[in-house]
Amino acid sequence: MDTLKKEKLNLETAASVLVDYGLKAGADSAEVCGSFGQRSRISLEKQDFHLASTDDGYLLGIRVLVGKSQGFCSINSLEKNELKEMAHRAVQIAKISPENPHCSLEAPLASKSSPSPLPLWDSSLANISLRTQKDWVQWMKNEILKDSRIRLNEGSLEVGKDLSLLINSRGVHQVEAETHCVWSLMAMAAQDQVLTSFDTCSHLLRTEKGLAEKILSTTKTFAQSLLKNLNLGTARNYRGLVLFSPRAVLDILLDSLMYHLNGRVVMEGSSRWHLTHKESEIVHSALHLTDTAWNPARFGCGAFDREGTPTQDLCLIDHGKLSSFLFDNYSAKGLHQSSTGHASGGPSSLPSVGAHSLSLAGGTLSLAKLLSQSDPSKQGVLWVNRYSGQTDPVTGDFSGVAKSSEWWVGGEFSHCVKETLISGNVFECLGKNLVALSKETQVVDDSNESPTLLADGVSVTTN
Repeated sequence: MDTLKKEKLNLETAASVLVDYGLKAGADSAEVCGSFGQRSRISLEKQDFHLASTDDGYLLGIRVLVGKSQGFCSINSLEKNELKEMAHRAVQIAKISPENPHCSLEAPLASKSSPSPLPLWDSSLANISLRTQKDWVQWMKNEILKDSRIRLNEGSLEVGKDLSLLINSRGVHQVEAETHCVWSLMAMAAQDQVLTSFDTCSHLLRTEKGLAEKILSTTKTFAQSLLKNLNLGTARNYRGLVLFSPRAVLDILLDSLMYHLNGRVVMEGSSRWHLTHKESEIVHSALHLTDTAWNPARFGCGAFDREGTPTQDLCLIDHGKLSSFLFDNYSAKGLHQSSTGHASGGPSSLPSVGAHSLSLAGGTLSLAKLLSQSDPSKQGVLWVNRYSGQTDPVTGDFSGVAKSSEWWVGGEFSHCVKETLISGNVFECLGKNLVALSKETQVVDDSNESPTLLADGVSVTTN
């Protein structure tokens, strides 16, 4: 991390000064969340290179407590006079804000035995040249446009070096550095009169080793999925078994489930479950869900959260039984619990609650076996890949369009289908209507992981 030694010193110094200014302005306690980012980015647009840019900068957010009232301000400067002004402003906001007994700034907590430090920094990637970065983008562009039927709308590749900091007047002092290369594509395919819908992909690697190979392999896989969508056919209207791809499981089903595991939602009384439901079966016994914060191959990896609390790998659902909720300090205090290290956000906002990287364990059936069991009548069954629609997280009802989806007959791929309407209920799909999970799992966009899921009771309506 030698390349950011100066920036780390600047960030820590400014944060300490800002905490002191907050206390001198009348705060009972103060916290500063800070970051420094240095990035170079090359973008593609309309089949060709579009723009190359570099930027760097600091960002600091100060949160203060005056009695039981909270104030917050953020700034992108390290100038002492501006820091002093921001601290005074935060205190003034706190003085006119209503009291809230659950707001607090906590003292340091012991680490949950995470690797120290997490392997998030790679010197080779930190010192990569813009020329090499351009070569990677060129390879990505050549691979995605190898087939003339693909229409590239946009894409980018970014290499970055970041610092994250959290200190408060109670003794918390956390700093973490990371490197990353993030690349993404948005494209469609066209042949004769057939146009597919746009699809996207996004990937991450924190080390230079293996990066070129991963860029090429992920781009090739994305191109193949686009071309596969050109093989269009029809589906049928029915209510029954539907296959949810790992992406669809995460976007449709787990997203609503996580709403109810949010400690602040529990605290407000809006969740389906409360603390008394822990160890009770809330979903199908085949479901085992964990949240991991220590996998450097994923977005969301980090040793501490937005409040400086050490993170942990946390089991949320243990074979259908509720094991844990996600808590930040606010929700933990309101429910007389301890923070689980799930305060999310950055220097520009107050903390909220969020997962790091979800992992839904696979089932007992191979994907091939699951596919064959999904259509015993051989009339065809829908495989939902992407979803665009509405989901009510409270009731669990969802209704929308299944995009880039497929039609499978007797366990064999038949064709892709045009945008098709689907509707159902999240909690039924994860409960009484869950039929099976595939043994194989997939990490979607280097963020969250899930198997393929087969559920009954879903309505499919074609145009």
